[in-house]
Amino acid sequence: MHEDWEAVHKAPLFSGLFPEELERLLAHARRRAVKAHEALFAEGDKAEAFYFILSGSVRLYRLSPQGDEKVIEILMAGQTFGEAVVFLGGRYPVYAAALSDAVLIEIPTGDFVRILKANGGMALRMLAGISMRLHQLINDVQALTLETAGQRVAGYLIEQCPADAKSADVHIQVHKNVVASRLGVKAETFSRVLATLRDLGLISVAGNDIHITDRARLVKWRDEAGAGRP
Repeated sequence: MHEDWEAVHKAPLFSGLFPEELERLLAHARRRAVKAHEALFAEGDKAEAFYFILSGSVRLYRLSPQGDEKVIEILMAGQTFGEAVVFLGGRYPVYAAALSDAVLIEIPTGDFVRILKANGGMALRMLAGISMRLHQLINDVQALTLETAGQRVAGYLIEQCPADAKSADVHIQVHKNVVASRLGVKAETFSRVLATLRDLGLISVAGNDIHITDRARLVKWRDEAGAGRP
């Protein structure tokens, strides 16, 4: 479990804690292996735990009145989810299910909250981590409301490669339909944008493997893409 704690400590939520503080907070946590598509919780369930992903991937989603699924977030190894409900109390606002076989650290909320209430300094250091997550979510909302579909898809690809890389290979670890839903575009629109970027020589595509031929040009295309672009 020591290696697990080291991985958890790198998450923004926990990175500001001292090792002994982390050990106290995770004293009642447990390792949990889940299969692909296995449900973790449903919207409206009482929030009794939150999670850190050791390996695999998880999707958070909501269902429309017609039963259509809208992916809110795709989470990979090294990320936490469900933590906001710990501080707000109540019930989960979304559904969560494994996208692939995954190993999680399940952290019960009861003991976790009691320890934080008794240690204000620890709580403040964790607040900094939550603020980082909130900043990312604000950026996501801005992208969904202000950017074109083309800009969102290009932005997603740009996020997958190092900032200092001239070119990069990107492997989409989940089904493209899931990524499209996360970006707020239809699956056919996602494919059409990839085709446009390929025709422009910005990327090459082989299944779920995408090669970004020139990151700087892709960034320029994303920044210049307007309402007339896909």
